Amino acid sequence: MRFHGNHLNSNHLLRIGLTVAAMLAASYAQSGWTTSGVKILNPAGAQYVIAGVNWYGFETKAYVAHGMYAQNYTTILDEVKQDGYNTVRLPFSNQMWETDPKPGANYISACAQCKGLPSRDIMALIVNYAGSIGLHVILDDHRSTAGNSANSDGLWYDTSGGNNYTEQNWLRDWISIEDWVHGIPQTLGATDSITVNLNAADGFPIVMGFDLINEPHTVCSHSGCSYGTGAQWGSGDGISPAVNPNPNPFSPACVASSTCYDWRLAAERAGDDILGEAASHGWSYPLLFVEGVSEYPQPGGTQANGPYDYYWNGGQLLGVNGNSTNSGAPIVFNAGGNASSLGTAVDNQVVYSAHDYGPSVYAQPWFNTSTCYSSGCSSSSLADLWHVHWAYIDLGEINPTWPGHSSFPWGNTGATAYTSAPVWVGEFGTGNNSSDLYTSGAGSEGQWFTDMVNFINSSYGATASNSSGLAVVDLNWTYWALNTEDSFALLGNNYLGFANPNKEYSFLCFNQQAPFAIPQGSGSGQCGSTGAMPAPQ
Repeated sequence: MRFHGNHLNSNHLLRIGLTVAAMLAASYAQSGWTTSGVKILNPAGAQYVIAGVNWYGFETKAYVAHGMYAQNYTTILDEVKQDGYNTVRLPFSNQMWETDPKPGANYISACAQCKGLPSRDIMALIVNYAGSIGLHVILDDHRSTAGNSANSDGLWYDTSGGNNYTEQNWLRDWISIEDWVHGIPQTLGATDSITVNLNAADGFPIVMGFDLINEPHTVCSHSGCSYGTGAQWGSGDGISPAVNPNPNPFSPACVASSTCYDWRLAAERAGDDILGEAASHGWSYPLLFVEGVSEYPQPGGTQANGPYDYYWNGGQLLGVNGNSTNSGAPIVFNAGGNASSLGTAVDNQVVYSAHDYGPSVYAQPWFNTSTCYSSGCSSSSLADLWHVHWAYIDLGEINPTWPGHSSFPWGNTGATAYTSAPVWVGEFGTGNNSSDLYTSGAGSEGQWFTDMVNFINSSYGATASNSSGLAVVDLNWTYWALNTEDSFALLGNNYLGFANPNKEYSFLCFNQQAPFAIPQGSGSGQCGSTGAMPAPQ
């Protein structure tokens, strides 16, 4: 914008500048968060790499983020920012959302503002403050009933033992959450008194998007795994993938009775509903984060009978491409729809998410005396393991199969074919002993953590030290977990400082991204002050 003459004094220019800034912020907010290839873009069109932490508690029977017995939420979020993180993944349960209980006074004793408030209002305070200091938030439906970890049956609904958290509840709750994010008070359980602010200090929506369900998986025991009643990928729920591997997701008969098992189609239903709600209000679209499952049929196997490839809960993304005997099933979204018709295809909102852990969580067979880092180093190459299960999506290798056909029918739902998408390692973490961080030999916890941090680091610029031989680009991540109470804690006692400063200053800080990444150097509180990031095994 150009001005002529001398009619404008400094005050006029200041007001005009503020008006232009407000107009730009409004324009950015309207365009929303999007994706382009492997990149997440903020509403201004610039890349945003998620480098954050998980802060859990709303999904538990405390019904509130943990730690406010020791520190106010403002103190905890200030630490997140000053420690170099830009995003918070905030888990919750459907039970918390629907009943909106008042957390016990002992859980919130350090938060005077929280006293007497129900859970959603406290969550609103956290979201609003996060945004006010420039942090962004991903809301994560962690489980149906209040408790720990993922749903015990591995699904996105829970009707076991008299529970009434159906798929219909799940879909309704996501629309309620979307409305809440846009400042519309909700009345489930209680009526909200705290209004959520839409935009953060940077002018972009505080809530980037929604992690549709945490760790869909198959339930396993010593007697085996029940694939037929767990979360599947691409099974079709009665619609044969051999006939149509890319159907209208509302079509399966199981939808009405809340008895579906194909997580891919369920994720599409939720996404379509969320995008349809946004379109009906003229809102920008949120990002939709879709986790993997835990099992997928091997080449030559079938959905019904296997044999199956086993991976971490939420980390198994083989089904996007499929294989020689199983049709691929990439995520596609439409803005609304029902069993007879779908809305406009939306091709730039999906982010694939994987969870990945080391042998301290479970001694997977790939943790052994041959475990190594780089591609091709052995049959237990961690880089190759990650490549096969989720990193191929980042590497531009999405190419879904349709056995017996020359190409995948992307156009069945109006979708445009894509070859890559952003990948977000939504959970990874380790303990705080030296052996949890630094390698103590092949197959160790420290080896896995060192190599994972290096693999992510290589996606921002491969070097002779960190290169895995795979050209991954701009991986997104959130560390599990911030919480002092967790065995993988980032923060120290009473949510102050670090449980182990080396985890921050010799590992995670090297992968932090704008705008709050701590500077590198040898001085106190700088990245590298406790030593350089170790090279992979």
